[in-house]
Amino acid sequence: MSKIRTMLSTATALAWLGLPTTAPALATELNPNELLNLSLEQLTNIEVTSVSKSPEKANEAPAAIFVLTADDIKRLGATSIPEALRVVPGLDVAQLGAHEWAVASRGSNSEFTDKMLVLIDGRTVYTPHFAGVWWDAQDTVLDDIERIEVIRGPGATLWGANAVNGVINIITKSAKDTQGGLADLSMGNQTKTDDTVRYGTKLADNAYMRVYAKYNDNDEFRFRNGVNASDNWHKSQTGFRADVSTSASDKLTLQGDAYTMQESDIFSLPSITPPPVVTSMHPEDVNGFNLLNRWNHVFSADSNMTVQTYFDQAVRKSAWYDDRIDTADFDFQHVWTGMKRNEITWGLGYRLVDDFFTDTATYSLNSPHRVDNLASGFLQDKIAIVPDKLFFTLGSKLEKNDYTGWEVEPSARFSWLVNSNQTVWGAVSRAIKSPNRTLDDANLPVAAWPPGVFNGYLTLLGSHGFKSEDLVAYELGHRIQPSKSLSFDTSTFYNQYHNLLYGSYTGVPFVFTNPVTHASYLAYPVLPANANSAYSYGIEEAANWQVRDYWKLSGGYTYLNLKFDHPDPFGRDFANKQPQNQFNVRSTLLLPFNTEMDNALYYVSPLNAFNTLTGVNIASYYRLDSRLAWKATDGVELSLVGQNLLRSEHTEFSGSFFQSTEEVPRSVYANVRVKF
Repeated sequence: MSKIRTMLSTATALAWLGLPTTAPALATELNPNELLNLSLEQLTNIEVTSVSKSPEKANEAPAAIFVLTADDIKRLGATSIPEALRVVPGLDVAQLGAHEWAVASRGSNSEFTDKMLVLIDGRTVYTPHFAGVWWDAQDTVLDDIERIEVIRGPGATLWGANAVNGVINIITKSAKDTQGGLADLSMGNQTKTDDTVRYGTKLADNAYMRVYAKYNDNDEFRFRNGVNASDNWHKSQTGFRADVSTSASDKLTLQGDAYTMQESDIFSLPSITPPPVVTSMHPEDVNGFNLLNRWNHVFSADSNMTVQTYFDQAVRKSAWYDDRIDTADFDFQHVWTGMKRNEITWGLGYRLVDDFFTDTATYSLNSPHRVDNLASGFLQDKIAIVPDKLFFTLGSKLEKNDYTGWEVEPSARFSWLVNSNQTVWGAVSRAIKSPNRTLDDANLPVAAWPPGVFNGYLTLLGSHGFKSEDLVAYELGHRIQPSKSLSFDTSTFYNQYHNLLYGSYTGVPFVFTNPVTHASYLAYPVLPANANSAYSYGIEEAANWQVRDYWKLSGGYTYLNLKFDHPDPFGRDFANKQPQNQFNVRSTLLLPFNTEMDNALYYVSPLNAFNTLTGVNIASYYRLDSRLAWKATDGVELSLVGQNLLRSEHTEFSGSFFQSTEEVPRSVYANVRVKF
């Protein structure tokens, strides 16, 4: 812990002294406030940074990228980040319970999705226990989000391990663009209260700051049998951001958040005495904070650098999981365009993860305290084969982690600007997902075994020596804007996965004594190994049509075919962990008297035989969300939002062994937004 504190304090001091201390500058030439009124042509030219770690036009980027603007998020009526992501083609976004989400790209979705990298302003948000995201803990003022850049497909060459099937980069507005006050108040049947207050002020010339506080209280869901799931939850969060331009060449950012959350969950835990599954409620306390600082320095017109450090603490305590994770991260990046045809981007990074785990009656680790180190470097060259026409981008990431040692993640991409309205791009990439804490040293009973005998537990045992799971991806895409009012974006891919983890029952039980309850039982070990492989292919389509100045239609379609060589030993069909077909259609309409009407229709195909242990099949479903808003004055907006309007309840996903399947209910809430 002292090592982390030293890193953080040193980096913060250096940053505010104007000396090297982040990830890339996340800037765009467009004022975020202008995103509300952009034409379709302007929207396709928004600059993005997630593909190349330097600004480039979205329609020219050599990757399957989708950008959610601030206006998109508002008009979707979303109350959380996962809700806003539903419209992204290629993503599978499903809600498991009142505060649990499963979000994945191009297959293998679960509440513990481990092949999707998520960042908030360059800060990686994941837990090293399963290399996935606790979505309930990831939040910010939605009105302060400038855009969300979503890459489907590998991004490991720049972003590193776990950026296997995609990258979600959430980019917030600078403090300068959020001046004045905001009060955003919501009340409804499911979201009982969702209130935000934010205020931005000018500290001095070229120095701005904002602070915020928010609170939400959410009702429980119900199980399929109609019984209340008792998973109601509430959360308080506060934070700030300061942006200072110390000179024409230097920009400093300091920001942070702190949150506390109380949740309730009902878990179905295995039992060696009848019945084989015991259902009980477990309260859960979650809290944490983060602090990030970033320094952008321009050396000259063809040379600039960005240095970023952050510290993140995440604490989660319940009857089955008790953990505190401290993360300190340092990242340096330099962009050089001194040669006529080359744009060279390179960088170095280091991350330290200090993990303190307390054994519970359900989940124990062989090493309660562990410190992991991750060192990395990357180099990328964007080569203009034909200036302003044909570009090749070659690069690779080199990482060293404490699980598998050195890893290399190269990629080769091209983009061909056929004309001003048409782009063809392609890529071949390698990405890896390194082993996680659970796989390395966990002891986790997952089911009473053998069924009907109840004399022991089928137990997942961690062990050392895993290889990284790896992906080789082949992608090809086409973007075209045949007219000022119409655009299409098509992406296709073929993925080959190797060294995937696969658990096998050894048949050699042993006596295990629980370190908390001190009870002994027979453990039938499941020992994972890199013994599986898979392939997938699919197509993703996005379209926009500006029907009239006051009416816009948008849509997306996804087809995915994913096949594993071996079925899941726990009885789940891996090939159906993401629906094969999905589509959405959105209508945004400006009516007289400053009124907006927005509708979004979604279709998700079935997840057949998703979990044969529980007998749960997820049927196909349609979902309709609607929003009606009236701008009473320049600073006051009233809106009414309905979600899941077609049915009173429907099932979107089936969780792990420990969770029963819940129904996502119809939700209606009213919102008042006041800017002053």
